[in-house]
Amino acid sequence: MLKQLYRKLHLVFVVTIMAIVTGVIGFSFSNHVKVSEAEQVTLLQRMTSLIVSQLEKEGADPEEVLSAYEKDMSITSKLTDAYGELLYQSADGLEDVEGKLNNVGMQVITYSAEGDGDPAELSVSEGMSEVEGDNHERYLLNLTHVTSEDDKNHSLILVYEQRPIFQMLLEQFPMYLAVWILTLLCVSLVSRFLLKKAFEPTERMLQSQKEFVASASHELKAPLAVIVANVESMQHEAQNEGFQGNLKVIDSECMRMSRLIKDMLLLASSDAEKWTLHTSEVNVDTLLISLYEAYELRCMKKKIKLVLDLGENLFPTITTDQERLFQLLSIYLDNALHYSPAGKEIQIRVDVSLKELTFWIVDHGIGVEEKDKPFIFDRFYCADQSHTDKSHFGLGLSIAKELAQMLHGKLGMEDTTGGGASFFFTLSLK
Repeated sequence: MLKQLYRKLHLVFVVTIMAIVTGVIGFSFSNHVKVSEAEQVTLLQRMTSLIVSQLEKEGADPEEVLSAYEKDMSITSKLTDAYGELLYQSADGLEDVEGKLNNVGMQVITYSAEGDGDPAELSVSEGMSEVEGDNHERYLLNLTHVTSEDDKNHSLILVYEQRPIFQMLLEQFPMYLAVWILTLLCVSLVSRFLLKKAFEPTERMLQSQKEFVASASHELKAPLAVIVANVESMQHEAQNEGFQGNLKVIDSECMRMSRLIKDMLLLASSDAEKWTLHTSEVNVDTLLISLYEAYELRCMKKKIKLVLDLGENLFPTITTDQERLFQLLSIYLDNALHYSPAGKEIQIRVDVSLKELTFWIVDHGIGVEEKDKPFIFDRFYCADQSHTDKSHFGLGLSIAKELAQMLHGKLGMEDTTGGGASFFFTLSLK
């Protein structure tokens, strides 16, 4: 039980921490993308200022200036005069990007001649914007003025293709992966160490409890056996009826204590992981018939009808420990027999599917109250909190739970239609 709790806590701790680390890495990458985009905007702005200052110098050749930047800085450019006449355009062209200007509220700055030939400015929108290409590539577009030697305004479009986010992710991925794996290893080791330290006092306490139960059970066996033997001897020799009655009480209590010690030894062996399995091929029909014959007489004495339902289909042969399986089903039958009043019925049946085989012990007794259902497989739990019933110690179903885990099966309980309890045990047919 502690091992399962330890594994669950370790898993929850590691998953929680790694989820937080993954979120931090994602946030870090998001900031990295924003910083990179801001740097690209700043770069294009500075580049634009340099290009404009060079183009406005006396005798500047637009083609020479712009082609140099295109080669070194991977930009695309277009320069038009005040009347929309093309002065320079990159070899790649700007048709695809320029066609998206209207979508972002921008248009090329152009002028038309009016009156005495002086240019008159039309509606103008300029500045930095971002547009997206047909294949989801992203561009930074800067639209600005260039004043020529004759004091005329020219329009300059500069387009810079931004670095794809996927490319930035690939560049950062090795570092992020290394950080994630290193964190996972550290968190796993540290959490394992801390949990072991936290569980040590509990493990020591449980271990001492197991050792005490095992030692006490073994120590009680010997004197109990001596008492039983002497009681039997005295019963043969004693003639007084009152004395005989006292001996019967002693014998009954000794047998009761013997059953308790036997159950405690079984649980102590389970806790110490000393139980062993002797697997073999088990014929289900034979097992059920043996179980029926073992309890038929006891049911008749209590005037309870025991029904064995073998059905019409043949049961598959299973590979398991026959003795342990018989012991588990016997616990179910003991429980059903104890809580079923005279005149009722107990049914033994098996359900078969393609993957599973399920044994059922169905009774029509007093059933199990809702408040008791979560605890019926706990050790020493009795629905009768007053303990007026001295024949049960609350260990049978807990032993059945241990046996089910040993046999790698699943056990449980359901309410019987019309009243009572139906206990089941499921084995995989793999």
